[in-house]
Amino acid sequence: MRAGPVLAHVGVTVSDMDRAIEFYQTHFGFELKRRGVFPPEFIAAVPQLYRQREGVYSDFAFLLSPNGAALELFRFNDLLPTEAPLWNRPGYHHICIRVESVPEAYAQMSAAGVEFYFEPKLMGDKTHAHWVFLKDPDGNMIELQDTDV
Repeated sequence: MRAGPVLAHVGVTVSDMDRAIEFYQTHFGFELKRRGVFPPEFIAAVPQLYRQREGVYSDFAFLLSPNGAALELFRFNDLLPTEAPLWNRPGYHHICIRVESVPEAYAQMSAAGVEFYFEPKLMGDKTHAHWVFLKDPDGNMIELQDTDV
């Protein structure tokens, strides 16, 4: 019996499914578990949820991290332009991924061309833990931490 709710997955819309899958596999060790299509009938059956015009469909993929966290990717055939996330707008903002060493991840990912907002920073005056923010290929924000907090 579980003690309480468990976060099952996070959904992210992307512009290029193959590129996104490769990004999360390469940099974070996610494994592709399932890939498919939500056809127009599936999307149209719940118009209050998807709010799409007739004929829209979405490719999807489920990726699993080495510790069991899941990421669900969507790629709609009627894709809108990306907007920069705003911290002061209510809604989901970013995901955080724990890594062994933020400075090492930063060095490797920077060398591979990943765009970061700033260089790794210490999480406080009395800690050796680091944090940093980066952009996935579509500009979705990801925070890296090398601590359990």
